[in-house]
Amino acid sequence: MPLFSLLRTLLILGRVSNLPTVWTNVAVGWFLSGGGWTAEFAWILLGMSLVYIAGMTLNDAFDAAWDREHAPQRPIPAGKMSQAAVWSVGVIEMLAGGGLLAGLTSVSPLLAGGLVLAVLLYNALHKRWAGSVLIMGLCRSLVYLGAGSAVAAQTRSIEVPTTLLLIAGGVVVYIAGLTLAARQEHLAAPPALRRIPGLMLMLPVLFPLILWRTMPADLIWMAVALVSVLGVGAWLMIVRRALAERVPKGIAFAIAGIAFFDASVVAFANWNAAVACLVAFVLTLGLQRVIPAT
Repeated sequence: MPLFSLLRTLLILGRVSNLPTVWTNVAVGWFLSGGGWTAEFAWILLGMSLVYIAGMTLNDAFDAAWDREHAPQRPIPAGKMSQAAVWSVGVIEMLAGGGLLAGLTSVSPLLAGGLVLAVLLYNALHKRWAGSVLIMGLCRSLVYLGAGSAVAAQTRSIEVPTTLLLIAGGVVVYIAGLTLAARQEHLAAPPALRRIPGLMLMLPVLFPLILWRTMPADLIWMAVALVSVLGVGAWLMIVRRALAERVPKGIAFAIAGIAFFDASVVAFANWNAAVACLVAFVLTLGLQRVIPAT
């Protein structure tokens, strides 16, 4: 296989167009917990990225039989890479990501191990158990909490701010709703949006308000909260319309929106990180034009 074709296949398997949203998840967990721009932050970004790519790659390995019938364009049924090779690549990526987090960061071993386990459980169960959508949400929330846990690693217990716990819990619900919507992607005529738990997908509107409640009562933070809520709400309405028109487009927008939501909350902790999250949002939308989001 030509090198360029192999590289593109690996990028498609890893859904790398969505990778910037993982970086913003790490940024929220890290900066809301009091972290700064340190080398460890970079190592956490790399480790979490490898775990994410591994999970996406292994998803194709687990789903090879289903894809042959319903998604023949995916790399394995299309003959771009054998199922055995995809298994090998995914396992290597997972070991590398988990090893990085364990060896070069202070991320809680319990949370890092839980993340790897949740990723594997979701891939194994998501075609057989409807409740697995909550496991998918848990995968994302553990990225936030894992990054946050590294900041207070000198303590014996896992310590993260209450606001981060609330955000992580909300992410579980949002990702569960998004995953339910994604399950209709293969349908030629998707059902009306009313079948998708709309309230689950609108939950991120509350995220900036959670952080605003912890800030001093002055006009600056009120303005930040207002702009954040309006911005998040506007993007979620765009997502809902896109889902009603064409499910794959709506899913791509909903995934990219994660970086936007992260920007709206990390702004209360670090302005530079908020700008970086907005750049990641735009980058995700751009990459999705080159590498399929799902």
